[in-house]
Amino acid sequence: MNEEELDAYAAAIAKIPGTPRPIKLRVYYDAALQRITGKDYDPVIMGEGATFVYLLQNIFREHSGLAHKYPPGTISFEVNGEPPKPYTPLFDGDIVKVCIASSEKE
Repeated sequence: MNEEELDAYAAAIAKIPGTPRPIKLRVYYDAALQRITGKDYDPVIMGEGATFVYLLQNIFREHSGLAHKYPPGTISFEVNGEPPKPYTPLFDGDIVKVCIASSEKE
């Protein structure tokens, strides 16, 4: 989905009674990871109350090549400039940065 389609999807979800309010965030990838993801960032829509671990699962599901090329512990994450814990809550407008350790960069 492109960003306009994602915004339209979020607007449609917001109209459904009883569903969590949609939040939009951006996940940015460093140059090395862009070679796998094919893009510098992903716009993401999640439900209010979502946590970092849920986003992490979705990142690795969307870009399975990341886990194949980089073993656990070699990819680092920041949410609004801070290292997240698994259950760090996510909020509308959050910026998530994903990068690999400098020793792992090609």
